[in-house]
Amino acid sequence: MLIRKSDGVHTRSSGDVRPGARSTRARASRTRSVLKTGSAVLIAAAMVSCTDERPESSAPVPGSPTADSTELVPMLRDSGDSVLEPGRYAISVQDAPSAPLLPVLTVPDGYAALDGGVGVEPAADDSDFGGYLWAWSAYSVATHPCDIAGGPEPVGGRLERVGPSVADFADALAAQPMRTGADPVPVTVGGYDGLYVELAVPDDVNVELCPNKTFNLWAGRWQQVAGQVDMVWIVEVEGQRIILDVSYGPTATPEHVQQLRDMATTATFITAEGT
Repeated sequence: MLIRKSDGVHTRSSGDVRPGARSTRARASRTRSVLKTGSAVLIAAAMVSCTDERPESSAPVPGSPTADSTELVPMLRDSGDSVLEPGRYAISVQDAPSAPLLPVLTVPDGYAALDGGVGVEPAADDSDFGGYLWAWSAYSVATHPCDIAGGPEPVGGRLERVGPSVADFADALAAQPMRTGADPVPVTVGGYDGLYVELAVPDDVNVELCPNKTFNLWAGRWQQVAGQVDMVWIVEVEGQRIILDVSYGPTATPEHVQQLRDMATTATFITAEGT
């Protein structure tokens, strides 16, 4: 099981974290769908000791066979607040607009598109952390989730480019300190082999004390509140490393978390010409 100990401690008291401090809803006025790292600032060490106890994570489920390249699947478009018709949708890959194959999700009733068509979220959920699923391509991982600005020791975190393989990326995520979650385990998604890793913000971490009020995963992707969990499937798809990321916070319902997980584990892939 993955568990990392912190370098220094700043514990939070009950009520320190403001869940709405930085919204994760996919709306034009919010910042979740187009994420950019904040400006560099000096780090004031703000982290917490993790215990040697951690909850068991549920095992990921293998995906279904890859979609036929001749199948026609509509591209997911930004739907604003509109609920999508249930069905299969190809989604864009964040930071990889020219990905040779695109993920295809089987979307149930009650979901809306994220900005840019990179994923989906529950349409009726008005909380900041009710859950969402999106696809990414990334090359750099945070060496310390609370600091990517190269602050002073003992933290001194930064974004560090990792090797090209699925294992390179998964191992770099699993090596982050101050984490609870699950070590990488083999999975198959859409007929492609990969690794699954789970990364959570410990309950006693006050993200507000990190320099940018973010708990970083990889370049452009961060968590924002204690108890937030990211379930990450990393697969090699015809030479392209694609990341399917289900993220949810303390307000997410079990039903939505399960639906998002099911969409990720049953994803297939299709050529862009098939959309």
